[in-house]
Amino acid sequence: MSLFTVSQTSRHFHKIKKSQFTSYIRYCHSLFDFRSWLSQIRQDHYDASHVCWAYRLQENSKLVQHSSDAGEPSGSAGFPILRILKKNNLIQCGLVVARYFGGIKLGKKGLIEAYGNAAENVISDSILIKWVSTENYIITCSINLYGDLSQAFQKFNGSILVDQSGEDLKWLVKIKSNQVGDLSYLIRHLTKGKGKMEKYNKSEQ
Repeated sequence: MSLFTVSQTSRHFHKIKKSQFTSYIRYCHSLFDFRSWLSQIRQDHYDASHVCWAYRLQENSKLVQHSSDAGEPSGSAGFPILRILKKNNLIQCGLVVARYFGGIKLGKKGLIEAYGNAAENVISDSILIKWVSTENYIITCSINLYGDLSQAFQKFNGSILVDQSGEDLKWLVKIKSNQVGDLSYLIRHLTKGKGKMEKYNKSEQ
């Protein structure tokens, strides 16, 4: 099964029985990233009746997902949003819906439909791209191998996120998960076993 994410932040407005729903979806590279974005939306919609949300993320090679009704009746807001994310095979993103109550109660069934539609609509307005699992590693070796390793690393279509090289080469790189074994072999081969390739610990950020 192919998984997808969004290429940019999208927003959608719609009204149901005088209640206004503003939905947002955004790529999030981590739970910390999602929480920071959610905090900003809460500030932007400080006067909203409810700010409900859901996310699906890969963290440390594990799928984590969660949702919140944010004061709406249990299961009437967060879960419908999460269900729509799952239905569209979306990952590495968050979806937030801010509701301004218009004075007419929708009932639990109506809320489930309203929040589900809000999520579906903003996804329909988004450009979806295929998501590929990636991992971050720290590579260290002799600075004399900088040129050779740079040339060889290009074949992986990975990214050098941070170059902290000085007396020794030190890179923080991002590569596809299915290429980890091949890159590890390359490091051992080029450095004659003296180089290191270690999984990056996000807690070091």
